[in-house]
Amino acid sequence: MYRIVREENRLTGRVQYFIEQKRGWFSKSWERELDLEGIHGPIGGATLSGAKAKLEVIKSSNHIVKEIIEV
Repeated sequence: MYRIVREENRLTGRVQYFIEQKRGWFSKSWERELDLEGIHGPIGGATLSGAKAKLEVIKSSNHIVKEIIEV
């Protein structure tokens, strides 16, 4: 299960949206370090629509595209 969290820094006025993943079935904890291959650190966006678009890519399990280039 995923959720999007709005975080506002009141000192700078900057707003960011982060995607969090629920840990465990009975746990109430959420983490920003998602279990995604090749991606480390929090994922989000500067706008809600940007974070929603990234969440849809995560849910589709199509976040890494491998391409073979012959030279």
